[in-house]
Amino acid sequence: MVTLSPETPGNETLRRRFRVHDERQLSARTTLLEADDTETGDPVRVELFDVGGADGADLTRKFRERLRAFEELGHPVLSSVLSGGMREGTAYAVTEPHHGAWVDDLIGERFQERVSRREALDIVDVLLEALEVLHAQGLVHGHIGPRTVTLADDGGVGLLLLTAPTGPGRDGAVFGPEDDVAAVATLLEAMVTGTDAEGSLAGRDAVGGAISALVARGSDPDPRQRPADAAEYRTLLGQTVRSLPPAEGRHVARVAPADRGTSEGTSPPRRRTLLWAALALVVALVGGAALWALTQQGAEPGGALMPDLVGLSPAEASDLLAELPVALEVTYRDVRSDDVEAGLVTASSPESGRELGEGAEVRLSVAAGPLTVLMPEVVGSLEQDAREALEEEGFTDVEVVQEPSEGLPAGTVTESDPQEGETVPHDAAVVLTVVEGVTVPDLVGGSEQEAVDTLAELGLESRVEDAAESERPSGEVESHTPGPGAVVDEGALVVLVISTGPEEDEEEDAGQEEDTGTEDDREEGQAAAPPTQEHSEEPRQEEQEQAAPCTSGGWSEGATYPEGARVVHEGKEYEAAWWNSESSPSESNEWGPWRPVTSC
Repeated sequence: MVTLSPETPGNETLRRRFRVHDERQLSARTTLLEADDTETGDPVRVELFDVGGADGADLTRKFRERLRAFEELGHPVLSSVLSGGMREGTAYAVTEPHHGAWVDDLIGERFQERVSRREALDIVDVLLEALEVLHAQGLVHGHIGPRTVTLADDGGVGLLLLTAPTGPGRDGAVFGPEDDVAAVATLLEAMVTGTDAEGSLAGRDAVGGAISALVARGSDPDPRQRPADAAEYRTLLGQTVRSLPPAEGRHVARVAPADRGTSEGTSPPRRRTLLWAALALVVALVGGAALWALTQQGAEPGGALMPDLVGLSPAEASDLLAELPVALEVTYRDVRSDDVEAGLVTASSPESGRELGEGAEVRLSVAAGPLTVLMPEVVGSLEQDAREALEEEGFTDVEVVQEPSEGLPAGTVTESDPQEGETVPHDAAVVLTVVEGVTVPDLVGGSEQEAVDTLAELGLESRVEDAAESERPSGEVESHTPGPGAVVDEGALVVLVISTGPEEDEEEDAGQEEDTGTEDDREEGQAAAPPTQEHSEEPRQEEQEQAAPCTSGGWSEGATYPEGARVVHEGKEYEAAWWNSESSPSESNEWGPWRPVTSC
């Protein structure tokens, strides 16, 4: 496993969600990670795009536009974009990995050993067919090259979609479909010659000459002389391929590597008929064996069949597994699911119906909440009210951008991204555009005087109120309204709630005074009345109840917690709503496996 360097964007967040195996620097701003998603357990690719700098806001907007557009695509050559958002000033997108090797790792003699020049044209044809889908929807890829194309042993071709905004085309023009065409032409040149140097020749025979002509046409320095888009360039490619002898067949380019059952060439009709008849006989025999196995209670002596646990609570699933005649090693993992209610089993490994032997390992996936949520209506509300509405829906990554606007109070939300009603990933970042004003700082934990002075410097009024209950030392700010980050008009009133000290201190002081009085009475020769049983036990019981929240053990990453278990994490006590093993209490929400109990 590759450990991310401190300079890698989004390092802290990625360590919590992604288990990184490899890292590739694609450009000065873009990094590609090969990783496992700890929420789903699936292998993924994670694109990191640095949006820092003076043009950060514009880059962020373009990134979000491409992310939304690419999430709607579905093509076997184009990598599926699963989710994306913002973390710690870094834009990220999660995509499904394609099988195979990067063309960048194959260019040279290794590529020529696997793929002939003629077959390279078939690979380019597959890429152009995928680009036709993009260009037909007004989209461009913008990052085509040896580092974004994969080639599998079974002929599958993959093209990585990068949500990083495209750079400008030649001479600063807007990047367009004709620039994607030029990138494909350059890639073709690199594949057949082992270099991406401009002006190199593909060869002087028929195949090499045809490739040289295609490369020259597609990469013409004048964009107006290139094919306008992938469809036009693919037409030229088809005309060229039909004029050439067929490939010798070391590698067969395909739309996707999933077509593993198709053999190269075709069988005679009679042979295909015999093959299908044999297959039908095998299926019949397997089906008969399965039926016999079911009548024999489905398992070999000393074994058992995996029951169907989907939709059950972890406790119910655990009870069913415990009733089986074999001892099992059961583990749990938290996943997201739109199909199963939070807290219930979404899947099992092995699947139901599979045979289980003594000591077999069983892994149950438990829903930690939905994969997608609906964006609530927040436009027109105040920024603080909008934050509360978003938190209720499970959104935790909220960014506020201020813009001037006349006729509306400061802090009024004028725009949201995503927009109201959009279905977005549960961890999607939300950008709220609000009317420009004064941002209320976080004053909690500071002294009363410091808070009053800070607000005065910002041009804000303040009013002080005593906290009804507080565990903070006397004189500290317990809370304030509007809260931290709220955008308000200049001169707005901020109410500071100040702690009067923990009640326990007052009870201890009262107890000390009572004890002192008793000693004085004894000095004066008066007999002190023994305390009644009622007064002697209740204070101790209250003290035990107050101390209980702090006696739970600390939360440990990777440990398994059954329903009802309590842990202390970051100064708060949490109770497990259901069996879980990988969710941090600090990231809990109304759908999560942890619910807060009290503060310690």
